[in-house]
Amino acid sequence: MADLKNIDEHFVQTVWNEQRFFDFDLKSTDGRSIQVLKPGFWNSDEGPDFVHAELLIDGNLYAGDVEIHINSSGWYNHKHHLDPRYNRVILHVIYLNDDINLRTRLQNGKRIPTLEILNRLDAPIGDLFDERKASQETSTNECRVTGKTLKIERVQSVFEDLGQERLHEKADVLRNQIVGVDFEQLLYQGIMEALGYTKNSKSFRELAQRVPLSEIRGESDESIQAILFGVAGLLPSQSQQETEWDEEDKRFIERLESIWESTEQHKNPTCMAAEQWYFAKMRPANYPSRRIPAIAQIISRCQDTLMMAFLPLIEGAATANQRDLASIRRRLQERLTPAPSGYWENRSHFGKGIPQRGAALIGAARAADIIVNKLLPITLLWAEQSQSPKLTEAVQRLYNSYPKLQENRITQQIEAQIFSQEQPIKLISPSAKKQQGAMYLNNNFCSSQLCDLCPIIEGGGIIKD
Repeated sequence: MADLKNIDEHFVQTVWNEQRFFDFDLKSTDGRSIQVLKPGFWNSDEGPDFVHAELLIDGNLYAGDVEIHINSSGWYNHKHHLDPRYNRVILHVIYLNDDINLRTRLQNGKRIPTLEILNRLDAPIGDLFDERKASQETSTNECRVTGKTLKIERVQSVFEDLGQERLHEKADVLRNQIVGVDFEQLLYQGIMEALGYTKNSKSFRELAQRVPLSEIRGESDESIQAILFGVAGLLPSQSQQETEWDEEDKRFIERLESIWESTEQHKNPTCMAAEQWYFAKMRPANYPSRRIPAIAQIISRCQDTLMMAFLPLIEGAATANQRDLASIRRRLQERLTPAPSGYWENRSHFGKGIPQRGAALIGAARAADIIVNKLLPITLLWAEQSQSPKLTEAVQRLYNSYPKLQENRITQQIEAQIFSQEQPIKLISPSAKKQQGAMYLNNNFCSSQLCDLCPIIEGGGIIKD
């Protein structure tokens, strides 16, 4: 056995990421069968090492996170058992089991299986070390397209095609999620997840699952706020901090607390921990405490159903001209950008002001992201299941017409890799669809270093030397 002093956590993470172990008849330390469907995405932010993994555990499908350590005791040494951010971990992967605990305990009391890979590696560990060292020495981390002369029309076509793939990929993911929930809940969960950005998306999704749409539909704006804040664990009464309130704070908080105490959810609490929510290093306008009033307004204004607040508008895109498409996009975004009123007009959190009075609870840029990333894929699945070619065409025309969204880390990274001063990205007329293509390129090729299969190179997008 290799000296553990030579093994670092990054090495074990690499083994998991590249699946460098024999996966036949995998068993956890407590004897449960493990089958890896998707190892997940390597997470460079706070929280578990891999996110969005999919596993079969004793034949049952689990989706969640994976945490990696050298030893099984690392879980407790790092105090993950006290951290609610690790409650979505479905598998603890270790190199060596040095602990008598056969199953890893989460903060919420649940236990998850542990997988030891010591005797499952697909090559001698010395060879794996040598491979890693050679890779580190020879790798320049440089994209093979970087610095090459591009065939702009081909590159544009590749991003269009990949953008189309991403739309259908999203619909495929939703198709698996629709089992056990209806389209109303699916859209509600999607909007909630998008409101959380990267740091709070999982917490908002959990909140949507703890408080299904069916439990709050038809309630008033403030009732929905009270229930969501209460179940989220974010009401002032749920905090142990002493705070000085002004009169407006007191009146509003007392009203919300009173509503909360009268709800079924308060009588049968399944509340989240306040520690599950991120506020640090966030713009006050994006705090979870402003997103909750936003979704409360959206839901309370839906007279019929959440889907029907959007479907008739989307369907009109099937035969719309360019000017009408722009009008439809604007009206869809208006339904997702409620104006603040009352208490939240000048608050970012309970008792905390906001720099820009009257700032939207959801900005236009975030609303556009929700439409492209959540609403359109869900509507495409709806069209498929209702066998509506007209609605399918409408979704496609809206998707094709959507202007460029706000940049994110991945789109900026792809732009830096592919384009240059001599051939800037503007030459391909950036759009939301092409940005989605960039996301697909990164997630399915670049992040896995599948350079030999690069669609830009394979698609004839560069002029070879």
